[in-house]
Amino acid sequence: MQTTGNLGLKKPEGTDIVDIADLNGNMDILDNAVNGKVDKVTGKQLSTNDYTAAEKTKLAGIATGANNYVHPNHTGDVISTGDGGTAIAAGVIVNADVNASAGIDASKIGTGVVSNAEFGYLDGVTSGIQGQLNGKAPLVTTPQQTTADITYYVRTDGDDNNTGLVNTAGGAFRTIDKAVSMLPKVINHAVVINVAAGMYTEELLLAGFSGSGSIYVIGSETLAGAINYKIINLYVYRNSIRMNVNGFEFTGAPANRFNSSVRINENPGFFEVALCRCVFVDTTKNGVAATGSPSVDVYQCEISNKQFACFSSYASHLTVQDFLGSGNSYRFRGSGGGLISYFGTTSSGTDVSDAGSIVISTVGVLNPWGDNTWGSRPASRAITSSSVQQSLSAGVWAKIDFTQEVFDNLNNYNSITSRFTAPQNGIYQINASVVFLNPIGNGACELNLFQNGVNIRRFDYKIATALSSLSVQGSAAILMAAGDYIEIFARGTGASNLSLGYDNNFEVVKIA
Repeated sequence: MQTTGNLGLKKPEGTDIVDIADLNGNMDILDNAVNGKVDKVTGKQLSTNDYTAAEKTKLAGIATGANNYVHPNHTGDVISTGDGGTAIAAGVIVNADVNASAGIDASKIGTGVVSNAEFGYLDGVTSGIQGQLNGKAPLVTTPQQTTADITYYVRTDGDDNNTGLVNTAGGAFRTIDKAVSMLPKVINHAVVINVAAGMYTEELLLAGFSGSGSIYVIGSETLAGAINYKIINLYVYRNSIRMNVNGFEFTGAPANRFNSSVRINENPGFFEVALCRCVFVDTTKNGVAATGSPSVDVYQCEISNKQFACFSSYASHLTVQDFLGSGNSYRFRGSGGGLISYFGTTSSGTDVSDAGSIVISTVGVLNPWGDNTWGSRPASRAITSSSVQQSLSAGVWAKIDFTQEVFDNLNNYNSITSRFTAPQNGIYQINASVVFLNPIGNGACELNLFQNGVNIRRFDYKIATALSSLSVQGSAAILMAAGDYIEIFARGTGASNLSLGYDNNFEVVKIA
């Protein structure tokens, strides 16, 4: 007996005996199969796709009213940041998108308080700002300048990320260099950098400032207090405005700064270093050195143990007031046309000048030969005794006894020997005069100059008249080497006495 392929119904063949039980079994199988089928609805048919539990779950998660939306993918769209893209691509929003006519819905922007009209106003403001910026000179080609006075503060507990405008740890700068770097190059106002006590391992560099204002860098207000305000060195270069650096102790002298703790180089403006100390021991280093700087003031500073305490060269002029220091190879050194003038309290030390330079101290007038008319040159005047007449024998040369000094500027005249000794090479002007009292008989009265004991120059020669006093006098400019000495001699044909005191004079001054 055969069976069907799907439900397994029994199919009796021609020779098989039909069994009622087989027929009933087939009927039960068909009844169950028909009961499991969906009833056919007119106009509808079943799909060929299987419907799974996973698809049912997915459909259950879709909200009511959802649709199948495809996000457009072209230039100008908002891009998700989830895959590393930007929130809004560059160039997406253009002017046309944000002007009043674009009709942007204010409720979609921020809290919804910006209207289209306000967007139009902002567009006008932006255009106005842009117009002003277009009218400004470019920063890269136009120097910026101060617009008001500035005060910065520097402290060892400060931070260079601060504003520098408040004297607190949270407001002050950490370095002086930061404060200087904040300044424009054109200074038309008063700039003050107040530095608190501490160790600053930096060079203070002031370079390239101009304008009508000034810069003050202030540490201690006293010389004694400068020991608490330490920086390495100071370099001043090509500034045309007034600058003051007050109250610091310098701890180094870099080789690239002429081995100097304070180096002023080609600085046309007035510069003052005041109340500063430079006392570390190194006689290969210098204190203050200026080159090509015509107006430098060194005020109440202490410089010790250096090669040159103060050095001036190439048309620089250092004015030094109330100087302290010791152990320097040279106190003041001028070279190459430099000038150092000093006054007030000053320590002792060796001064030297060469190559057209001048070092002067006492008030006076500079002459073409580079020394000081009153304070720096040999000069003396002496007269004979005011009470004892000197007697001259007939026909004998006698040295005149100029025993009373009127003045002797550098102590080069000896009143005991009536002799002037030259302290240095040069040209000396000599003036002399004596009065013969009633020379006996008619004859000559002579006055001569002797150098190193040798008669070298006749001053005067006059014929005497009996019973009449006679004045002989003269002057000469002679070349003297250091150590040469001069004396005045007189002679009469007849015996005679000389007058007293101011009638007889011996004057010497170095003129070149």
